[in-house]
Amino acid sequence: MAAAAPLSRRSVLRSSGAVVLGGGALAVVGVTSAACTVGSPAPEPDPLEPLADQAGADAAQAERLAAADPGRAAPLGVIAAERRAHAAALKTEIHRAAGTTPDADDAGAATTAPTADTSPTAPPPPTLDGLRAQLADSRRSAADAARDLAGYRAGLAGSVAAACAAELKVLIP
Repeated sequence: MAAAAPLSRRSVLRSSGAVVLGGGALAVVGVTSAACTVGSPAPEPDPLEPLADQAGADAAQAERLAAADPGRAAPLGVIAAERRAHAAALKTEIHRAAGTTPDADDAGAATTAPTADTSPTAPPPPTLDGLRAQLADSRRSAADAARDLAGYRAGLAGSVAAACAAELKVLIP
């Protein structure tokens, strides 16, 4: 029987290093393939998204009502401007948290006023009671969201809720 060749310290270290590196590579492949499975759930929508949508709808409603009721145009204009600012701040935070940049639609939504609909199937004229109900719903939604969020996002939602409450009590009592 032939005698086995003695192993040098260097060859032992090379062999063990290859095993360790090979095992690490397998672990990385396993983690990567697990993260890329076909059936992975879609990311949950941002809880601030409905608040931003409500803010935009409230601004549009206030602007339509201001056009229909010139005697209340000043306070309704303030409400519209505040709610547009809320929509912009909420969209900015949504994009910051997602690591995305706002698209052209988001940027334009906060700065342009809606155009009047002249089609024969235009919605009925807005009412002050309708705007009050919308703002009350927006206040409740923002307050509920603030309780479920943390940090800056909770403060932002709470600020939106407080502003809606102030608009209801001060601007259109």
